[in-house]
Order: sequence, then structure tokens, then C-alpha cells
Amino acid sequence: MDKNTFESLKKSISEERLAVYRADGVDDTTAIARYIYNIALCKSLYPLINIFEVTLRNSIDKALEKYFNQPDWNNVIQLNQTELMMINDAMLKIKRQGKKYSHGRLIAELTLGFWVALMGRKYNNQGFQFAVIKNCLHGCPTNQKSSGAIQKNLSEIRFLRNRIAHHERISHWKDLKQKHDLILDFIKWLNPDMYTIASEKDTFNYIYTDGVKPFVAFVNDKL
Repeated sequence: MDKNTFESLKKSISEERLAVYRADGVDDTTAIARYIYNIALCKSLYPLINIFEVTLRNSIDKALEKYFNQPDWNNVIQLNQTELMMINDAMLKIKRQGKKYSHGRLIAELTLGFWVALMGRKYNNQGFQFAVIKNCLHGCPTNQKSSGAIQKNLSEIRFLRNRIAHHERISHWKDLKQKHDLILDFIKWLNPDMYTIASEKDTFNYIYTDGVKPFVAFVNDKL
């Protein structure tokens, strides 16, 4: 890759974003290869995160429906101001979209942050949190089924999800494989059938095992 090509790419990627891929003084080719490698890793994790989010929110929704004995549990649950604002924002978004309110649409609009917050320490003393753990995570091993362990795991998955959503570098994380495995484990704990789908669509290990070398070859060959 010649200097002109690198400068052209840098204009689109930005010097600041590329800087994290060449912090250890690597050459231009390796920096661009690392950038592409990071995109590939993020792409491979996206289907798992998609399945995780959808399965988590619907599992919690059904557990809360059972606990409060009504579908619209959001009308009776005792929440802090932050989570109440999240529900209100989701309702406003549905209205702005010109759609008719339904509980299903509300559940779909609530962010991952909302569901992670419900399982957070602030609600440790709420009976609904215990009901969610009991009714949603049948496959979770005992040593991972405490509220503290679940909160830690959910927070780690959410952090990874947000880094991917904001196109940040994750390829240098030394525990990225463990994070990938945690997402799959959590899906399995929630619903083994969804785990089967997730596993079938999982390409992370192939990309992670090969590392950055195929992308260096791509840059050398194509750019």
C-alpha cells in the first residue's frame, strides 16, 4: 500500500481512530489491516448480540408478566426515576413513529441498558429480580446464578455491545474470546433452542483464530 492510498483511507477513517491501531508504532499496512480485522470481529459478534438482546428482553418480560400477574407490568412495577424515564422515552418514540402503542412495541423499544438496570444492584431487594433469575436462567450454573454474578456478566456484555455499536477497537482485548463465550453461555441459560441458532450462525472463532494476518495479505494484495 502506497502513501497516497493510506492518506486517502485516513481521511475517511480519521487520524484519531487510526491512531489506536498503530499506537505501538506499526506500519501503515498493519494499521489498516488491524482496522479491517476489528470490523470483521465486530461483524462476527453482531448476530450473537442480536440474539442475546432479543432473548434477554423477552425472557425478562415474560417473567415479569408472571410475577405481577398482568401483561402490562410496566404500570405497576416500582422503578427508579432513570428507568421510568427510559420507559417514557420508549413510549414517546413509538408515538413519534406514528405507531399505535402496544406492550410488545414498548418491550422492543426499551434499550439493553434498561434490562441490565433491572438486574442491577439497585433492585436487589425487589422480589421481581429474584423471580427473573429463578424463571429465566434455568440453565445457569449455581456459581453464576447469584445476583452479583449475573450483574457482572450482563454489564460486561453490555460494555462490549456498546463498544461495537460505537465502532471502537475490541480486537486487542485479551479476554475477547471469553466475552464471546459468555454471550453464548447466557443465551444457552436463557433458551437452549436459541443457543442452537446462535451457535449455527457463529463465525467468531474462525476470524479470531486466524488473527490479523489474512487482513495484512488483503491490504497488500488489494490496496
